[in-house]
Amino acid sequence: MPVNLARYFTFPGDRTGGTGAEFPVCGLTLSTAGPMKAGEDDGNRQRVFRQLGIVPSEVVSLRQIHSRVVRIASTAAAFRDLNEGDGIITASETVVPVISVADCMPIYLFDPVTGCFGVLHSGWKGTGIIRSAVELAADEWGAKPADFKVIFGPHIRSCCYTVDAERADYFTRAFGPSCVVLDPEREKEGSRWPWRLSLAEANRLLCLSLGIGESNILDTNDCTSCSTDYGSSRREGPGSFTHMAAFIHRH
Repeated sequence: MPVNLARYFTFPGDRTGGTGAEFPVCGLTLSTAGPMKAGEDDGNRQRVFRQLGIVPSEVVSLRQIHSRVVRIASTAAAFRDLNEGDGIITASETVVPVISVADCMPIYLFDPVTGCFGVLHSGWKGTGIIRSAVELAADEWGAKPADFKVIFGPHIRSCCYTVDAERADYFTRAFGPSCVVLDPEREKEGSRWPWRLSLAEANRLLCLSLGIGESNILDTNDCTSCSTDYGSSRREGPGSFTHMAAFIHRH
C-alpha cells in the first residue's frame, strides 16, 4: 500500500487494520497520484491502480451526475453498460468500485452480514444517496441498515464550505438544523454565503434516521480544502483541480 499515493481508512470494528482480511480495504488517492477522473487520464489511472495492487480490469466506475443513483455491480464486465450514477455497491470478491471526488464526500459502506459493500459520491446535490444504497442493498441481498458500517471520507468541511441562505434552508429542512451554522463575521460583512455547511453532519443524521448506529459510523475529519494532500475544487479552482479516486475492494 504505497502511502504516497493513497490514504487508507478502517471500518469500525475492523481489527485487521484495514488489510482486507475480513473487512474491505477502503482508500482515497492523494494529489501525488495525479488526476484520477473516470474516463480521463486512463494511463495514469491504470498505473496508479497497479501500484496500489488493484487490477485495472476489475475496476468499475461511473459517469457521475451529482445524483442519488446507485448501481449494482455483479461483475466488472456486466457493469460497463451501467455508466451513469453516483454510487456502486457489490457483493463480488473481485469487483473494485471506484468513484471520483474533489471536495464532495466519498462514503464507504459495508455490511458484514451479507457481505455487500460499496462507495458513494455525495456532494450537496447528492446528499441522501446513502439512503438509496441501503434500500437497494435491502432489495438485492436482504441487508439491514443496523448491520452497515460506514466511513465518511475526506471532503470539504464547514471550516471552508460556506453557502447561501437558500441552501442552508434546504439542508435544515431536509436533514436537520445542526447541519448549518451562521457565521456572524461573514453575516456582518454582508457575505452572500454566510452559512457554514457540514455534509458530515447531514449524513450522520441521515444514517441515524435509517437505523445505522452511531458506533458504526467513522468520520475521517479531514478537509480537502484545507489540506494540500488532497485535490480540491474550492482550493485549486474549478478548471484545474485534481480528481481523486475513492476505492473499495475485498482482495
